[in-house]
Amino acid sequence: MSIQFKAIGRGRPGVVGGGEIKYYASIVRDRRVDLRRFITQISELNTVNTADVYAVLESFLQLTTRHLSQGRTVDLGQLGIFSISVKSKGEDSPEDVNRGSIKNYKVLFRPSLEMKENLNRVKFEKVANPDFEISAAA
Repeated sequence: MSIQFKAIGRGRPGVVGGGEIKYYASIVRDRRVDLRRFITQISELNTVNTADVYAVLESFLQLTTRHLSQGRTVDLGQLGIFSISVKSKGEDSPEDVNRGSIKNYKVLFRPSLEMKENLNRVKFEKVANPDFEISAAA
């Protein structure tokens, strides 16, 4: 099991021309597993057919969305925890904080300790990329 990475060059934000370029490791993400393949693989590992797996995943999506939209944290034990995080602007007093103060939100996933320990065994493999990508943003 290995994760492929490549070198990406990045300049400094706000510096004309990017300034000195530094190179950083970046994960190669072109190896996507789509839902159909994922469901088929789950089905092959169990006695459950693909239609049943799809139904369970659809229910999982609906229930997770419902609970998150009610401000709940969804704790899935050995899998991990889903929760909502908000980004808001600072206000001068607690009374000034309102719905308009919230700029954005995101769904967070915190893997369980078991999942983290399993992922600690992964190896990293550098892939050749003769044409280094340069990004102005850090």
